[in-house]
Amino acid sequence: MEEKKSNKISRRDTLKALVTLPVLGYFANRFYVKYENDLSSSDFTRMKLEVADTSIQIPAAGYSSKGKQIRLGIVGNGFRGPQVLRSLGFAEKEWSEDKIKNGVPGPRLQSFLDQEDLNIVITGVCDTFSQRAEEAADIVSSPFRSGGAKQLNRPKIYANYREMLADDNLDAVVILTPDHWHAKMAIDAARAGKHVYLEKPMCQTAEEAKLLRDVTLETGIILQVGHQNRQQASYIMAKEIIDKGVIGPVSLVETYTNRNNDHGAWIRGIPKNANASNINWKEFLGDKAWREMDLDRYFNWQKWFEYGTGPAGNQFTHEFDCVNQVMDLGIPKRVIASGGNYYFNDPRDIPDVFNAIFEYPDRGMSLTYDCTLRNSRLRDKTFLGKDASMEVNVGVAVFPDSQSEKYKKYELESDTPLYTYHPKSDAVDAVTSATAKYYHDRGFGYTYHNGKKLDATYLHVKEWLYCIRQGIQPSCNVNRGFEETTTFYMSNLAYLEKRVVEWDAENEKII
Repeated sequence: MEEKKSNKISRRDTLKALVTLPVLGYFANRFYVKYENDLSSSDFTRMKLEVADTSIQIPAAGYSSKGKQIRLGIVGNGFRGPQVLRSLGFAEKEWSEDKIKNGVPGPRLQSFLDQEDLNIVITGVCDTFSQRAEEAADIVSSPFRSGGAKQLNRPKIYANYREMLADDNLDAVVILTPDHWHAKMAIDAARAGKHVYLEKPMCQTAEEAKLLRDVTLETGIILQVGHQNRQQASYIMAKEIIDKGVIGPVSLVETYTNRNNDHGAWIRGIPKNANASNINWKEFLGDKAWREMDLDRYFNWQKWFEYGTGPAGNQFTHEFDCVNQVMDLGIPKRVIASGGNYYFNDPRDIPDVFNAIFEYPDRGMSLTYDCTLRNSRLRDKTFLGKDASMEVNVGVAVFPDSQSEKYKKYELESDTPLYTYHPKSDAVDAVTSATAKYYHDRGFGYTYHNGKKLDATYLHVKEWLYCIRQGIQPSCNVNRGFEETTTFYMSNLAYLEKRVVEWDAENEKII
């Protein structure tokens, strides 16, 4: 009698695969392809894999920093400044000492110290608040450096970014300023032959983004937009899942921002010693309308469209670039938006509740974004496919659709994931603030490579520096930035002008 061949996926197969093969590659070969072999429901009811990220390769983690030492200038040292400086390998003395217990570095400090020396030197800093410029110079001069590197000289403090760009002792700049300065500074830097790392959003408007793109391509400098999600293992995994057709054609992607504290609503406080003697108010305003010095506008500039970009530019850009990374969506055909400022009575003109729909008729799908600054529930980015749904943040979970012809013969439970990815690392430790936890949980803080916890921004700047040395384009280059800015700007126009906003792709024009 001929022995019946079993298609059952055994525990032994699973354990063997986890040790020897890339997880998704295994999953694709043993399940996503195997379903075609008439596997019976009695053979298979559910597969759930919870594994470390040892199989997910983040390219930047393997990039070498050998070669020319790159001389950097830091433009702006506000809330994001010390964080990016740590990613570059320079940590504040106070931050570092606070993480040493009984002479032993804590996990976060040790993770920082274990970062590779990026082979850079910071030659200059500037900020319109002189205290912050001094603080940036102090950080660069701190004894706490990653990879055992040394900064021999205290960086020069420039009066403004134009003086910095005029100095030949500089190869590239890191721009960490209010949004309304992004385009102007990046364009000036490109025309001065300096490479650019530019915090998101790339620009305030689509017109600025188009000009910056054209200047960047014309000058040949390397520009990286600061969407560090490009280095996040979960989004790399999500892209592979989409590309393999695991969840089927996607009709809707849902994205969110939920926050419920003052800091998340861009009420960041005002230093007691801040005044007209140590703030260059005129330089801060730039080409914006003159008004008398207003410390609230200076330190909490995100509350106004004049200097910032609202929830769409501040938060949706994170969500959009993650989705763009996974699905390569580009700019939508049309956008509608609504919302209002319902809860915060302080001076501001941005909404605290914001909703937008981004339509992609050529892809047969829409992308939605919902934001509230009065609830902190974590909601994952959700990709709704014909055969399954995928939730993504710092991890990934795939749920079969109960009506899927592909999966229903296996009698899978639609509320139980058929695949989960959860990063694990011995270096994981408590996240120290609500804001830090928010970004970590959304997949923007740390990532995991070969079981090791790594700062995603460190990998992102490492990629940028590698691309400068190699003369190649980074993952979030100026073209991706053009898509990001144009997309969120369309939603701001739809909200402010209360109309449907459309994109003329042929003429690269909003109508």
